[in-house]
Amino acid sequence: MRAAGSMLAPLRLAGLSVAARAAGASTVRMQSTGAAHQPASETKWGVERTANNRIPVYRDIRNHNTRELTIIRKVHGDLESLRLQIIREFDVLPKDVWVKQGRVEIRGMHTHEMIAWLRGKGF
Repeated sequence: MRAAGSMLAPLRLAGLSVAARAAGASTVRMQSTGAAHQPASETKWGVERTANNRIPVYRDIRNHNTRELTIIRKVHGDLESLRLQIIREFDVLPKDVWVKQGRVEIRGMHTHEMIAWLRGKGF
């Protein structure tokens, strides 16, 4: 095991570590930084993708299978503006859309439609 301060500790240099260059690696593997994707349109809100580069829209069933929810996580910006757009686009009652810190919850199963809508917005 190498010491943390040794000269052989991996250093990032032009996408490859020193250890990878010494081993003759020629490919670079990029990982998502988790930064929010900024769409081309002028929205006041944004949705950050997951570590697997997926749109964070989930379904949740509560109260012994009697309450179905669609949850959009990793949301930032003007969440009230997002709430109003969801109400308009999906013909949902205002009382059925809740804004919470970092997420929006919608009563009903709208996961597939929500993912397609967010992709269409550029997220």
